Amino acid sequence: MLTQTNKTMSAKKSQITPGVQKQIDRLTQEVTQLKNQLASKNEIPKKDWYRPAEVCQMIGISRSKFENQKRSGFFQVHKIPGSNGVYIAASELSKFLPKGK
Repeated sequence: MLTQTNKTMSAKKSQITPGVQKQIDRLTQEVTQLKNQLASKNEIPKKDWYRPAEVCQMIGISRSKFENQKRSGFFQVHKIPGSNGVYIAASELSKFLPKGK
C-alpha cells in the first residue's frame, strides 16, 4: 500500500507547482521537528533526582494528584541531607515512560 502511495505521489509530484512544493517541504520539516520534540519528552531522565514539580510536569499530573499518590505509596520520595524538600529518584520515573526510550 505504501509503495503504491509513493508511486502515486511521485507521479503527482511532477504536477505540483513550486509554491505548493515549498509549502509541503516546510510542513514536512515542521512535522519532523514536532516528532523530535515529542520523542525528547519521553526520554529517560538525565538527572539522578527530581523535585515533585518536575515530576508532575514530566508525567502530566497535577501537584495534588502527585501528593495523593505519594501518600498512598505510589511514589517513593527521599529527603536528601542538606537540601530542602523531598526528591524522587530518576529510576522511579522509568515506570511512567515508554519502554525502549
